[in-house]
Amino acid sequence: MQYWVKVVFVDNQELLVKDAVRHTISDDMEVLEVDTAKEVFIIPMKQLKYLSCDATVFAAKKPG
Repeated sequence: MQYWVKVVFVDNQELLVKDAVRHTISDDMEVLEVDTAKEVFIIPMKQLKYLSCDATVFAAKKPG
């Protein structure tokens, strides 16, 4: 499944990834990783103001 992830940096610049397949925060909470089929973005958490993503990522699967 592909979805969008929007990252806003502390300097108010924005990164919109429209074809993300995964996004994770490292175990040590130091970096955000956003993966697409062609690229991997590794962003230090210190540079982030906030991030948002398509809510369908968290949608519950219907039984059956």
